[in-house]
Amino acid sequence: MIIGHYIHHLEGQGGVEVYLRRIAGAQQAAGHTVYYFSKYTSPSDHNSAIAAETEASLYEQAKRLGVELLHLHASVSLAPPEDFVTIRTMHGHQAYCPSGSKYLKRQGTPCDRAYSLQGCLWGHLIDHCGSIRPHRLAENFQTLCNEKRILAKIPVLTNSEFVTEHMIAEGYPPHLIHTLYVCATEVAHVQEPPQIGIPHFAFLGRLVPEKGVVWLLRALAQVNVPVHLDIAGVGNQTATLQTMIQQLGLADRVTLHGWLNMEASYQLIQRSRALIFPSVWHEPAGLVAYEAMLNARATIASRVGGIPEGVLDGVTGLLVEPNDIAGLANHIERLATDWALAKQLGENGRRMAQQSFGLQNHMQKLMQFYEQVMRSSKDQPLGLSNCS
Repeated sequence: MIIGHYIHHLEGQGGVEVYLRRIAGAQQAAGHTVYYFSKYTSPSDHNSAIAAETEASLYEQAKRLGVELLHLHASVSLAPPEDFVTIRTMHGHQAYCPSGSKYLKRQGTPCDRAYSLQGCLWGHLIDHCGSIRPHRLAENFQTLCNEKRILAKIPVLTNSEFVTEHMIAEGYPPHLIHTLYVCATEVAHVQEPPQIGIPHFAFLGRLVPEKGVVWLLRALAQVNVPVHLDIAGVGNQTATLQTMIQQLGLADRVTLHGWLNMEASYQLIQRSRALIFPSVWHEPAGLVAYEAMLNARATIASRVGGIPEGVLDGVTGLLVEPNDIAGLANHIERLATDWALAKQLGENGRRMAQQSFGLQNHMQKLMQFYEQVMRSSKDQPLGLSNCS
């Protein structure tokens, strides 16, 4: 099969880019021809992405190369031709949230509002859930309009039931929406969590407000047993977090590692007692939790978004309400002082991940979906509806 993958920034280091490169690499290894299309390219693009600055050029080049199925991983403003087989994976909330964040920055809490023009304008202007610059504000609402118009008639994959349910509630056709959980690279050999020395806990992610690292540091300051926190990631909050670490007296309990590649990230997880995933926005899925599961590590996570679909409270990890400082501190202490529990949760997570979230299982389901869509397109071309 000749497959095209489209994304805005192929060389980004976020979960979407990691996922795309992971599945595309698996497709190439299976003998499929894969083309990468990117809106923004640079000389460092190691995957030889084809520049597609406009959707028109994207479709034109994909057709010229004989692409049989185009897999979109980002929004487009121009509908694909009706005779061109196209699917979309929704990696976020763009189909029902103008800012795509489901996060109220001013309060530092997840947004539980349903979409409405008045409510979401209020959110942008008062709650700072999105940019208040006029042109960016207009772009956000136009993007949502485009999503409603284009996603109404093309098959869509979501990465959690949370996203699926919100799309259906917003009026998207249920028969076109299918949930396919994210996948993580299998780990051939795992070790039990270290028992000797101070228990280490790991955070891996962007250092931005919605990832909850400020909350995590405040909780760590209340932990009354010896622990060490390893933070891997970069972001615009780095300087703020460095200052907080000093102010809270945590300099000897926290290490900032910066950005780590996958191999180094997995090594950091393996050296830990558990992963901490303290998002304070509605995380659509949370790839890092699945990576921890395949590494046989428990996860302490927020009860937000799609996270509870993988992190099962008391089974594969421990859940806590977002911004609950005492609750998070208690969970850290609990696993720090109960190695057997951390081990059991990690083992449960690994079994669950191997059955449901491994790359091989994911690729089998994805390719079956591709084939189903291609068969359906031969019977009835995919049309598009107007934005309402």
